[in-house]
Amino acid sequence: MPPILGRGAPRASTRSIIWANGSDYGVTPFPARYGIWSAVARETLLGQYGDPFGRAEAVDVHVALKAVTIWAARQMFLEKKVGSIEVGKYADLAVWDRDFYTIPTEQIKDAKCLLTVFDGKIVYQAPDGGF
Repeated sequence: MPPILGRGAPRASTRSIIWANGSDYGVTPFPARYGIWSAVARETLLGQYGDPFGRAEAVDVHVALKAVTIWAARQMFLEKKVGSIEVGKYADLAVWDRDFYTIPTEQIKDAKCLLTVFDGKIVYQAPDGGF
């Protein structure tokens, strides 16, 4: 079997590998929008350091959103409880000020969270309401 990592290795997407995207937010402040944007754009946030590593690993926004939702839940063995909006699962979701499926990639990193629901309860609402 060829190596998973390293130069010339097959892309994860062509090998049907399910991967998770997230951050250690309590340790390093890294909002979810940056992780989603970087998975799609494969650019550095400040545009430094030249051509980013792994540009061939860029994914479309559909895959990037799966990586922070249902695929991340699967990595934690919680896909029956969280990761998608379905009857019987916890109502965990974020409402953004823009539609990630229709905006240009460069706008993802500038998205603002308007509302966060955790276990069916509103735990964050933007000060200006946003609605």
